Amino acid sequence: MANPTSIRPRTGFHLRLGFVPLLDSAPLIMAQELGLFETEGLQVELVRESSWASLRDKVSFGLLEGGQMLAPMPISMSLASDRPPVPVTTAMVLSRNGNGITLGNQLFNEILQSAANQLKPIETARALVSYARKRQQPVRLAAVAPWSSHDLQLRDWLDAAGAVNGQDFQIIPVSPVQMMDALQSGAVEGCCVGEPWNSVLERRKLGYILHSGHQIWQNAPEKVIGVRTDWANQHQAMHRHLIRALLGACRWLDSANNHPMLARILARPNYLGEYFDRNIGEQFPLHSDGQSPFHPGLHQHFFRHSANFPWLSQAHWLATRLIAHGQLDRIDIASLRQIILPDVFREAAGSLGIDTPMIDSKTEGQHQRPFRLDGQFGPVDVASDYLLGNQLHDWQGNGRSQSLPANEA
Repeated sequence: MANPTSIRPRTGFHLRLGFVPLLDSAPLIMAQELGLFETEGLQVELVRESSWASLRDKVSFGLLEGGQMLAPMPISMSLASDRPPVPVTTAMVLSRNGNGITLGNQLFNEILQSAANQLKPIETARALVSYARKRQQPVRLAAVAPWSSHDLQLRDWLDAAGAVNGQDFQIIPVSPVQMMDALQSGAVEGCCVGEPWNSVLERRKLGYILHSGHQIWQNAPEKVIGVRTDWANQHQAMHRHLIRALLGACRWLDSANNHPMLARILARPNYLGEYFDRNIGEQFPLHSDGQSPFHPGLHQHFFRHSANFPWLSQAHWLATRLIAHGQLDRIDIASLRQIILPDVFREAAGSLGIDTPMIDSKTEGQHQRPFRLDGQFGPVDVASDYLLGNQLHDWQGNGRSQSLPANEA
């Protein structure tokens, strides 16, 4: 991997961490608001970014030490072939699930009028392909970035219908904060985006959620905390303190009793509030009992079932999807092990008495229900990992250095 641009020197352990105004920025926001960063000896400045490309570029240029990142971002940044690679490390998943595939009203009605079972993503994908070919015009869909989990989930869903190409679909990158305008203007006909944008689109009657990302890959890693590798190497103890603070925030977030407070904090203008309808839930879309910002159908969570553990097998699956869709040339296993650091997570979690799996890899797609593995202190609960179409990714990460060319993905 190439040497990154040097980080400008700082006094103390001041950190600038970026976030994009989405619900799953909540771990960083609540670690700040609850004083968890300060407890761990960190002075953190949270910097809001309007797009993932902006956050990526600022980390690349050393303007940020790290931040909330899409799960594929550390891989795509570290192993980039379309731009100078910048080594980025992640030792913790911040959230799982939370994406929705939302179709504009006309496109959603086409699915309703077809014979497709809306509970079966493969059937709806086939119905959408049929519609595109019938009208002889590609369906225009948006994802938040080419190297995002949203983009990969859209493509894997559509590919489940069989051979599809540019004659059937166009996938256009649109930042989350611009998604509503893109759908309203007709620039796109549907999208895959994180919360709360699916909820906002439904409340504004601009579209309807057809599927959750959970239906494409159950409990997929959605956001991670990514930091520049040079910073992590230079400040190993502080890296662990960062993980400890975020773990405390993630555990807090999974308690429904805290959601009213969370909604009030997220609605502040310096976090998420100014982007949303001021007439909805104190500037924020709320669900179920009017107290929770989380859509019940999107299965978003932050801590339970070992949500924060960074599985090497899941990172490898993401890498194979980037390769399959032409967004990465190849993956070197030794390099992947420099990007994903489960041992660093184990040490930080263990210092808080939080148990973790003893293995780094498992067969992805094998488990349709939560299951248990051996942990350092006893049995550990792990979330299901079903992949659409009953796919299995049996990669055990035995440490041998190897490459995976694009034609083997």
